[in-house]
Amino acid sequence: MTQIFEHHTDVGWFDLDANRHMKNTAYMEKAVDCRLRFFNASGVSPDVFAKWKVAFVVVRDETTYSRELFLGDKMRVQILCGGVNEKRSRFLIVNRILTPGGEQVYEIRSMVVWLNTETRKSTTPPPDLSALIENMARTEDYRSL
Repeated sequence: MTQIFEHHTDVGWFDLDANRHMKNTAYMEKAVDCRLRFFNASGVSPDVFAKWKVAFVVVRDETTYSRELFLGDKMRVQILCGGVNEKRSRFLIVNRILTPGGEQVYEIRSMVVWLNTETRKSTTPPPDLSALIENMARTEDYRSL
């Protein structure tokens, strides 16, 4: 297993809602950005996904909100694996948003299905992609799905 992949960012104007704190959709966008950065940093760029004719599709999100963030607040966005099914066609991505000091702000648990981009059906990922997921940092409650 590898260390937890983490991206550092902050709250911008576009992230705010009418209450002047970070809006729900902005947390989701920070998580998606971290996911794409993780794959890209691991050598799986959009071009590689296209070559492999595979994509990941989020079929369910569960969120837990713990505290507010405001304009300019710094954050750490992490990605971990919460579980994989036996066929490797599904896995649980867990994104955690933390303060710089490590206090949890938000957690997003996303069930992901690998999609064959030609057949538009669920698929098993290529071995390199399967190995990448298998070697991700894991949550404390990692389990077989």
